[in-house]
Amino acid sequence: MSDLHGQLLTSRLEQGVVVISFVARQIQDEKTAETMLQQLVALVDEVNARKVVIDFQNVKYISSVAFRPLLSVRRKLHESGGRLVLCGLSSVVGDVFYTTRLVSSGGSFAAPFEMERDVPAAIAKLNSDNLEP
Repeated sequence: MSDLHGQLLTSRLEQGVVVISFVARQIQDEKTAETMLQQLVALVDEVNARKVVIDFQNVKYISSVAFRPLLSVRRKLHESGGRLVLCGLSSVVGDVFYTTRLVSSGGSFAAPFEMERDVPAAIAKLNSDNLEP
């Protein structure tokens, strides 16, 4: 994949699931968000992914600018019958997602993103359904 203002993401295939991890530790400006969107779409398109985990373990701070790229990739996957699960959210990053109601810890409301504690749990969640890779 080409270098788009610096590499923000890495990816690997694990048990039929594309696992995307952040290299960037902070996502807080429009330029970073646009680069993130381009790289996410390129990674998903590269392997025609239908099951994707985005691991936030390395991210220490995130602002609302990151929502547009994430929602765009979620919509793209949903339109092709795919799913996206977020994982590895620290308390600081998780608070941003909880406050904006983009995730729900107990399923008390319909949130756009599914969430698990770590990569193995997210992969298990995606592979427990009958979704073809």
